[in-house]
Amino acid sequence: MLGENSAKSQLSALRAANADVTAAVLVTLDGFPIASDVAPEVDEEGLAALAADLIARASRSSQEFGNGAMNELYARGAQGYLLIETVGSDQALACLARSSATVGLLLRDVRKTASQLG
Repeated sequence: MLGENSAKSQLSALRAANADVTAAVLVTLDGFPIASDVAPEVDEEGLAALAADLIARASRSSQEFGNGAMNELYARGAQGYLLIETVGSDQALACLARSSATVGLLLRDVRKTASQLG
């Protein structure tokens, strides 16, 4: 696993590479932010807690129905996207993106960053 400064660098690189990403937070599965690069209007701690809760619930549901542990969670709302990608066994990368994002590029960039963080 990367140190906090290196993780922050990776998150900043993600936001620089994809201008539609408005927030990138590396979180523990307990819901605590480890490192982040977020727009000023984004509540980093709120996003971290929400991401951990969502990935835990999705993982339990996925396992219950025989699909195994959840690796990625993707949601689209009227104003944008929420992506959560697991990083190793005890962290996740939570990202928010604008609705104008190209989904394929967004997924590629988030997956690449998650693999670099792991």
